[in-house]
Amino acid sequence: MAENKVELGFDLSGVPGAEYAKLDDAFYGLLDAPQTILGGAIYQDVTPYVIGYSISRGKSRQLDKYQAGRVNVQLDNNTRIFDPLYAASPYVGQIIPKRAVRISSNDVVQFEGLIDDWDLSYSPNGNSIAAIIASDAFTQFANQELSGVTNTAQFTGQRILSILQNAGMQWPSNRVDLETGKQFLQADTITDGAGALAYIQRITESEPGSFFVSKSGDAVFKDRQAASAGTPVEFADDDTGIPYQGLAVVYGAELLYNDVAVTRLNGGTATAENVESKKDFGIQTLSRTELPLDTDDSAQDLADYLVAQFAQPEYRFESLEIEIFDLSESDQTKILDLELGDFVRVKFTPNDTPPAIDRYAEVIGIAQATTSKTHTVTLSLATTEYNFFKLSDSIFGRLSTGNALAY
Repeated sequence: MAENKVELGFDLSGVPGAEYAKLDDAFYGLLDAPQTILGGAIYQDVTPYVIGYSISRGKSRQLDKYQAGRVNVQLDNNTRIFDPLYAASPYVGQIIPKRAVRISSNDVVQFEGLIDDWDLSYSPNGNSIAAIIASDAFTQFANQELSGVTNTAQFTGQRILSILQNAGMQWPSNRVDLETGKQFLQADTITDGAGALAYIQRITESEPGSFFVSKSGDAVFKDRQAASAGTPVEFADDDTGIPYQGLAVVYGAELLYNDVAVTRLNGGTATAENVESKKDFGIQTLSRTELPLDTDDSAQDLADYLVAQFAQPEYRFESLEIEIFDLSESDQTKILDLELGDFVRVKFTPNDTPPAIDRYAEVIGIAQATTSKTHTVTLSLATTEYNFFKLSDSIFGRLSTGNALAY
């Protein structure tokens, strides 16, 4: 069983008996000691009150944009400890929105964000539940407006860093994990009031790469040349990997595009098509607009890449469901360590009829649901077919498995 912990960031400096610095106290009066905190929010462990929680992060399809991570925590409120109007609560004055919430499993952080709402429900039989609805920093980014600025020509990751440091965002410099990027961008001008997240997502599409908030609350950017970072976690239905309870397989046209147009900011429109795919499946269009790419040739490269990747129907493992409650601590930790953009290996033998289907996949979504007796992790997956070739990489270093040469 994974050991789960839910913590809330409460500022209890004004509450009598709170664990803050106290003059002449033998424990809380020590200078430079970790417990000698003058004020501000401190994470409070509320795990004993947790009935269950759910976490949802990422996206469900490869070409979708990453969304805000969200959490719902159900708390026992029979004693009114989480009632904002109950003056006897030790958390009086703190049951309010925008307080921090952090969830960990086996000491591995799974979510960090801010509370959006407290939903309180009361039943006639006396059972009361306080539900925390929270989201990660993506919600903050979506509501921020940039200050006007003229950007210099730079790589995608460098541009995202400059946007995060824009006066309209002021994201902490120690809360970023950004790759430099492979695509060079033109100098452009941002007008006052431009949407921060919408602009960052155009930069991400220009790479093309991934931008999301990590489970520990950092802003992350990954460029288009993915690396598998060693041996991936293996899941299997034949006892050669971590067992799973459910697997969804898709073979269809959800990601089929054979007519692609990429419009460059202050430039032209590049187009690419796959004629045979159009004959077989009809015209399926995909467009990318106002991308601040450096040249029209870069726009053409992107259009060519997209049509090459998505012109045929895709057979892919869509999602994988794992019940980790009774797994070994080692296997639990492997799963809990997974982050968006990581890669896994999945072996599946339909109806126990060989041969097994053995494929690698990228994790693009992670959902968790817990009760007192269950802890289910669901991974949303994307194919690794046509990802860029990377020398000496265990997944992307093999030309014979659908990996593409980079542009």
